Amino acid sequence: MDFPLAELSYFGLFLVVLFVAKWLYNATTSYNTFTEIEQNKNLALATSISGFLIAVTMMYVAVLQGPSKGLLTDLMNVSLYSLVGLGLLVITRVINDKLLLPKFCNTTQLITHQNLPVGVAQFASYISAGLIIAGALKGEGSFASAIVFYVLAQLVLLVASRLYDALTQFDLHQELQNNNMAAAVSFAATKIATGIILFHALRGAFESWSHSITLFFIDAAIALVLLPVVRLLTDLVLMPGVRVNKAIAQGNTAVSLIEASVAVSVAVAIFYTL
Repeated sequence: MDFPLAELSYFGLFLVVLFVAKWLYNATTSYNTFTEIEQNKNLALATSISGFLIAVTMMYVAVLQGPSKGLLTDLMNVSLYSLVGLGLLVITRVINDKLLLPKFCNTTQLITHQNLPVGVAQFASYISAGLIIAGALKGEGSFASAIVFYVLAQLVLLVASRLYDALTQFDLHQELQNNNMAAAVSFAATKIATGIILFHALRGAFESWSHSITLFFIDAAIALVLLPVVRLLTDLVLMPGVRVNKAIAQGNTAVSLIEASVAVSVAVAIFYTL
């Protein structure tokens, strides 16, 4: 059997990227993640970091799907694209704090209060960002196209978050501050489901700006329209004796978990059927 040089090289590079990702996360925060996790047993922060590391893995795997140009060239390209992806994930943290959840300081909630629902919301933010970046990089475009589609997708996620707030009968920020895990699970599922649909829009080969942007906005419209409809149908059809909004506001995580599973399932079905 031939010595699997390429496979071992890619796996070794993945371990390096994962190490750099964890170092970068720690270096770009005002707190020591190792101290928080090891000494303070901060589950909220660990949940957020877990989403970050899974997102890194999704990006790395997506980059590997591109056409091979020789082992050395491939390793260099994968390294460069991975660094771009890591930078975009760090930017995602700022977007979470300033735009997606602007009514409180994410760092205070994670570190001072060890707020697990906020950690779950950040976990979902990283996963959705990882899906978006993976789709942009898998589409075999340039660094510029990856960044442009990342920005567009983040705008869609922002709109989806505002739409979620508008259609629910509770204040998401207040529920997260009150450690309402049901609200966190529901919101996280909406973000991940949106990320899956946007990944569907971005994963194809980059043909032209007009073609790729058109396909992106078609899938974005599907996500923004269909997911709220699915949420309504979950309320009226799957759980007709339950009012989902009221149950979530009361902290019923069992109801939010069913709603979450339906949202993600629909997103996966869209991914494979459209």
